[in-house]
Amino acid sequence: MKADKETRATGTRNGAIDFLRFAASFILVLHHYQQAHNVFIDNGINFYSGHFYWGLLVDLFFVISGFFLLGSAEKIHDGQLGFRKYYLHRCVRLLPLVGVTAIVYYFVNNYVYFNIMGEYCKARSTGSELILSILGMQVGWANLEGSHLNPPMWYISALLIAFVVLYLIVSVSGKLKFSYIYAVIGLILISMMGDLFGLNLPFFQTDARRAYIDVSAGLLLAVILKKHKVKDLGYLAVLPLAVSGAALYLVARDAERQLFQQYALVFLFYPAVLILFTSETAKKIFSGKIWTVLGGASFDTYVLHYLLLILERCANKYFSLGLNFEHWYIEYLTAIMIFGIGILCYLFVEPKLKKIAEKAVNLI
Repeated sequence: MKADKETRATGTRNGAIDFLRFAASFILVLHHYQQAHNVFIDNGINFYSGHFYWGLLVDLFFVISGFFLLGSAEKIHDGQLGFRKYYLHRCVRLLPLVGVTAIVYYFVNNYVYFNIMGEYCKARSTGSELILSILGMQVGWANLEGSHLNPPMWYISALLIAFVVLYLIVSVSGKLKFSYIYAVIGLILISMMGDLFGLNLPFFQTDARRAYIDVSAGLLLAVILKKHKVKDLGYLAVLPLAVSGAALYLVARDAERQLFQQYALVFLFYPAVLILFTSETAKKIFSGKIWTVLGGASFDTYVLHYLLLILERCANKYFSLGLNFEHWYIEYLTAIMIFGIGILCYLFVEPKLKKIAEKAVNLI
């Protein structure tokens, strides 16, 4: 969801990719709205319990992160980027807002939500969950069960562990003088085997494997596009790829085949989308500054949205607002409001948190 290294690499952000981030995060807010409020929309799109499982849009974020990891991967392979700088940079970029939101969520869930609703949201938040969430270790590390504290943050935890594992395999491949591409492909294949056998191991849990596969796929796509430049007219060639990915998804859309859905999107559909949205034509279409703001705010929106959804439930009951969460216009107004708060956070709160984190890191 962040710009990763695109801004530093090109001097400008890619507005088309920012549009993808905005669209995906807005839909994920709708997805979790229906999950948090346990509603089924009669006259509208069901983003949670409908025909298409929109939660798989998270995989697009993983693929985008891998796509913009190419510059770092090459430096790591050549021994020009140390782990401390590499990992702390990502922690400073991701964890300040995640940590603050985790603290607020802990108190809201254990005290506000419980006192108003008479129950916890999913489960009581524990001190250990809070610490792990602040550190970005909510799932995928040594903890096999994961955490119910601000549930969507499993994405950040899985992303960070994928960054660590990719650093290790790329660094080792550099020391052994062979291409890191083979190591990345190996990580994908091993992770897919873990999915096949349903393994649940430290650093190899389901969510961690999902991140390994998706981020690695994005990195490999960046390698391919760097070596084989595709002219604008050539982008028409990816349309059959997108159609085949969508078709494969529709064939394997039942819950028992969700892995096939994920693979169809990650290896076929999302790469086709990224190829189209990194074209010069797409960059010109989405060249306005508005996409920079919306794309940047997508991260803040994603971090905050589940907390805001449970606060909405509390406010509805405490103040007797009488909101009917099954009405589609309430759903969309809520999503717009949450994204508005995300924009404000992106513009005024996150920069200050980042400065505090950078000062703290400099003291280490």
